[in-house]
Amino acid sequence: MRINKSKRISGNVCSGRYSLPLAVAAAVICTYLVTSHFDFKEQKKSNNNLRQTATATATSSNALFGVVVPQGRAVAMPSVRISAEESETIKRNIYGGEGDKAHLGGFTSFDPHGVSPTLWKHMVEWLGVKSLLDVGCGIGTSTSWFVTHGLEYVQCVEGSHDAVTKSLLPKLPQWKEDMIVEHDFSRGPWWPDRTVDVAWSVEFLEHVGRNYQHNYLTAFRKAALIFVTHSNWGGWHHVEVHDEKWWRARMEMMGFVFSQDLTNIMTGKASEDKGRNDIVAAMESDKQYSVGQHIWSTLQVYINPLVASLPEHAHLLAEHGCYTSEKGIECGTTGNNVESVLPDNFKPLKLTDDMDKEWSELVKDLELV
Repeated sequence: MRINKSKRISGNVCSGRYSLPLAVAAAVICTYLVTSHFDFKEQKKSNNNLRQTATATATSSNALFGVVVPQGRAVAMPSVRISAEESETIKRNIYGGEGDKAHLGGFTSFDPHGVSPTLWKHMVEWLGVKSLLDVGCGIGTSTSWFVTHGLEYVQCVEGSHDAVTKSLLPKLPQWKEDMIVEHDFSRGPWWPDRTVDVAWSVEFLEHVGRNYQHNYLTAFRKAALIFVTHSNWGGWHHVEVHDEKWWRARMEMMGFVFSQDLTNIMTGKASEDKGRNDIVAAMESDKQYSVGQHIWSTLQVYINPLVASLPEHAHLLAEHGCYTSEKGIECGTTGNNVESVLPDNFKPLKLTDDMDKEWSELVKDLELV
């Protein structure tokens, strides 16, 4: 029979007769030797349990709030409709939202301040955007631009049932039913099934109170980059009107990283559309419409490292990297066969004039408000 060494030694130590000081020392040694073998086993078991708990915690993705990327499929909660009588008591003036509760709506047929085709083109060609979530998309004016310009995945989430029923998206040949999600963020959180390159959200933040912000932040957390504007003045259900410093602090508190460089680049591109008067037919050639004003005046761009660092978004910042007499040359196109050619999925989408024409045809007859 195998005898444990610690037991054998402890037997010799503990069976002797000692003077009082030595007896105390022997008792301590005896206790240590007898229990050390069992303590080691228990400690090893405890350490294993701790490691398992830590691993489970680190890999758990069930949390919806905090600095995490929500997993699983969210359940959309459409707006709760009101009666025609109640709807008549809500004086919306120029804003849509008939049949919606008072906190919803606020969209118009065509708002030139919320569009910027020049910026959108730069997002695709320079940033390399191939997937996008439009949060608070209204009737889908901006969403439809990205659909007609060939993005691989585009989704629009909107709380107003009135806006959803008037959406432009079903008119497109690329239309799919899952392009539109009707969800009221005052009823709970929602997020897309997959991560996206960009969450685009223009003139939305000011409509949702701080008590519901975490519900739309779950959607932002599925994006590598977040493009958001905010209002500096009143409007329909504008309950969070703050300056750019407030919004930057708020978004950074939520774990997003503000990029001054990307913000400057994108607002600069949007400002190039300022003098345009050729987007919808109702625009007159001798008038100024401040196209893209919401964007070039208040846009902020944030990075979400939890998603931006994933391999499926490594194609972002798609500026070509080879050099001849200048930067930005596509590798493998200069006749130098030592250049490593990027795979196609790392290259930006190619935009065409026909794509521009398709979107123009879609929006040209919208009423100018």
